[in-house]
Amino acid sequence: MAIYLSIAPVQPFADISTEDLEDEPGVMIVTGDGKVVGIRLNDNRLVLKLPALIERFGLDEARVFAKLRGDDDVTLGRRSLHGGRTAR
Repeated sequence: MAIYLSIAPVQPFADISTEDLEDEPGVMIVTGDGKVVGIRLNDNRLVLKLPALIERFGLDEARVFAKLRGDDDVTLGRRSLHGGRTAR
């Protein structure tokens, strides 16, 4: 399963391009107006490469890892109704 991390917004009609990293198979970098705005990882296990990618491209570590935080309900596989009602 692939993961796409949208790191920064871009203006409408911005010059956007993608680049597959030859030295990092399965990693695609998305640039918009000359800066990295997204990272696509072809395999979930490639998240282990994020620290090196953050350093390589000078990205904000907190912003990148914030994109990986999952909703508690999704992570634990449970669903409930809003308003504190019991789970379905």
